[in-house]
Amino acid sequence: MRQRSRKNMLRVMAAGQEPFSLYLHIPYCVRKCPYCDFNVQVVRKIPEPEYTQALARELKLHAQSDFWRGRSLLSIFFGGGTPSVFTPGSIGGILETIVSFFRFEPDIEISLEANPDREDSKHFPGYRSRGVNRLSLGAQSFQPHLLQFLGRLHTAEDTRDALRAIRRAGFENFSLDLIYGSPGQSLADLRSDLQEALNFTPPHVSAYNLTIEEKTVFHRLYREGKIVPLSEEEEIAMAGLVEAELAGAGLERYEISNYARPGRDSKHNVNYWQGGDYLGVGAGAHSYKRLSDVGGQRWHNEKHPRRYMERIAAQGSAVTEEEKTDLRQSAAEFMFLGLRMTRGVLVAEFSRRFGKNPGQFYPQISAWLEEGLIEEKGDRLRLTRRGLMVANSIFVEFV
Repeated sequence: MRQRSRKNMLRVMAAGQEPFSLYLHIPYCVRKCPYCDFNVQVVRKIPEPEYTQALARELKLHAQSDFWRGRSLLSIFFGGGTPSVFTPGSIGGILETIVSFFRFEPDIEISLEANPDREDSKHFPGYRSRGVNRLSLGAQSFQPHLLQFLGRLHTAEDTRDALRAIRRAGFENFSLDLIYGSPGQSLADLRSDLQEALNFTPPHVSAYNLTIEEKTVFHRLYREGKIVPLSEEEEIAMAGLVEAELAGAGLERYEISNYARPGRDSKHNVNYWQGGDYLGVGAGAHSYKRLSDVGGQRWHNEKHPRRYMERIAAQGSAVTEEEKTDLRQSAAEFMFLGLRMTRGVLVAEFSRRFGKNPGQFYPQISAWLEEGLIEEKGDRLRLTRRGLMVANSIFVEFV
């Protein structure tokens, strides 16, 4: 027993030296989209200097902790909200703060989410010169009626201009976001969106099926009967079209909603799905660190930006909630995060960490195998193409 505990301790120590991911949440938007359930705030005047200073103070606190000190960064992701409402000077200043505290891996991925409007696009060269090497552009659609339905402020031509600006700024790596499955959308609309996107040869495409989340404008309209979702058959047909069109253009599906050319998978998101450590800084940001093979710790910050800044100013930390994950929670996360990726779950690694194989932990796996929703491929369990279509109904069994 003593020998096994020592082995576990050594594994944790080794894991604590591995590169980790850093997420910085910038919560401000010009307008909140009706489908969005993220931690977003629309204000008359964005407190850019004050918020940037708060991020720097929080980063310093974490950099001094035993767990994060001396480790290197695999990826940095500026998310939101709309991080591109901040100037290149502020983003560059944050990156200078980060590099003063942490080492960067030689091939670090530094991503920033941006909207495809003229105000944001003019900042792209500045972001590139200050160290950002990947942009994630929220196009969502090229169809005017769908952009209006989704509450987007940009036009299709704005998106085309932004994509040209990305190339001119020297970004070799970028991602384009599309949303499909909107009420009123046809297969012809979706095919046109995909073809427009592919005209710009994106290295990465995220194609999300519209979901109506609670506490959003769309959810209220849905309850009032003013939004009627597409049928399951229509959504499945659209998902099939997305996969076929993107695969035909050389973008391989590596996760439920994400497609990439070789070597262009999102390192940041892959680290999440593989259960790696990540540190979240900013209002409402979430963090996770693995403490052992069978447990970890997660926490999140105060969500409201003003209260977040007040707490950081007073004590350097804005953590409002923490929890430790036990063996069962860790096993469930290993499964549903791993199954998000098309390569699936490594059975031997699951068995090593949790003492049983996945089928012993989750008897329903045998039924999913028989139904053709999951398959055994070599040493892995993974969702089939049909399983990917109904992934949420499978993942709920692990929660």
